[in-house]
Amino acid sequence: MPDRVSRRESPDAFDFDGDGDAARDWLETAYGTALGLDGRMGAVHHRRRERGGVSFDRLRIDESVSFDAEPMPLLVVVDVLSGEIEYSRGSVTDRGRAGDTLLAAGWGMAFSGGGNGYDVRNTSVSLEVLSAAIADIDPDKTSDDLRFSSFTPRSPAAAAQWRAVVDRLGVSPEGSDRPVGQGDASRLLAHSLLQTFANNVVGDDRGAVRDARDATQAVVRLAQRIIAERAGDDLTMSDIARECHVTPRALQYAFRRHLDCTPHAYLRQVRLDLVHQVLRDGSVPTVGDAAARFGFFNPGRFATEYRQVFGENPGQTLSHGSP
Repeated sequence: MPDRVSRRESPDAFDFDGDGDAARDWLETAYGTALGLDGRMGAVHHRRRERGGVSFDRLRIDESVSFDAEPMPLLVVVDVLSGEIEYSRGSVTDRGRAGDTLLAAGWGMAFSGGGNGYDVRNTSVSLEVLSAAIADIDPDKTSDDLRFSSFTPRSPAAAAQWRAVVDRLGVSPEGSDRPVGQGDASRLLAHSLLQTFANNVVGDDRGAVRDARDATQAVVRLAQRIIAERAGDDLTMSDIARECHVTPRALQYAFRRHLDCTPHAYLRQVRLDLVHQVLRDGSVPTVGDAAARFGFFNPGRFATEYRQVFGENPGQTLSHGSP
């Protein structure tokens, strides 16, 4: 598999293209609940790939839509590709635009919101997969105990690491011959979700690596936390391995086994996402400043990698970012 994967997939191969009642019925069936969809909506385009209790969706709604949804039997993380969308759960409302990540709602939680046309990537995690991840962290807790204190990521780096994991695990067609088992990959994704959004199961303490001699998921999870916290630092693979209490070779094996990439490729993908965020926000004056902040010192290679992931030149992102 190539080290670089594209976040924005081709939009011309959807499972469903339609409008009106047919679109409403399709989406309510896909997400397993009454969504209370209203508004013009226009054309609706939806594609789904399923792997081991996790669904990777692409959803584009061309015109204005509102929703007043009942609780879903899934946890759905929304990566906004274009347009704007908002979610309200009780008194909490979060708004996302291109480049943002949001958690639609917690377990057993109704939600409402809408947008004026948007293109999103939805990643849905089943109760079974999330329960297994919770048991890994605290055997005394279940999904009934899970409470989120925020529906937006803990930090820009946490959002970047979430999108990097979905980029890795969501690109392969069903039935492909990958070294990552479907169950292991799904559980790793659930752990990434718990690390991304503040909750009462995952605290600030990284915890001990259960078996520092093996290339385990625990090692990958700890490395992800280190990368999320220090993505802007001069961070080497030896630094990460030392903090994980493993050898650099064990760290390499762990990432190959569970994410099908090298730790270096994963770190670069997180850093690319962070560059995208600061360009979009307009918090840096030039592309060069943004690239250098996160360790990209070869302009040609950086621009090529950036285009492969985001489908545009970094200068284009800066030009239409926040004023």
